[in-house]
Amino acid sequence: MEYVFSDAVTETLGSRGLKEDDIKAVIDYAESSNDKITDGEKFLAKKEIGDLTVYAVYKIDGGKAIVESGYSHKMKILDIVQDTEDAEGWTYVKNGAKLRRGHTNLTYMGATRSGPSLCEPTSGESWFEEYLAAGALTAAEGLFEQKRA
Repeated sequence: MEYVFSDAVTETLGSRGLKEDDIKAVIDYAESSNDKITDGEKFLAKKEIGDLTVYAVYKIDGGKAIVESGYSHKMKILDIVQDTEDAEGWTYVKNGAKLRRGHTNLTYMGATRSGPSLCEPTSGESWFEEYLAAGALTAAEGLFEQKRA
């Protein structure tokens, strides 16, 4: 598969400590396993790489993966604690189930908290959107690391 990264996406990945190869690995995994979600226009996939959960936001155009964004978090995804409403438009490609908005437990450095997520209760899978992973989760990880230091 051919991968297309705009200069802006490459810059964003670099500022987040990610490499294009990380995003390619996520997409390769998602495309081979169907372990991804879609809103009908784009895909969101995740894969654990080392101590990170890495996400790729992309579209497929012919044999090309057009990468729109990539992000990560260090928190380990645990279990769904509640699902509240339909996540309109989002579907888990692997089983065709409609996603729900809810909360999922995460743990990092001995602390467990829940955060808003896109979830699929039957499979137990959850995904964290970019605004949360690149914002609040990253900030919380930094605070936990400072406290530990």
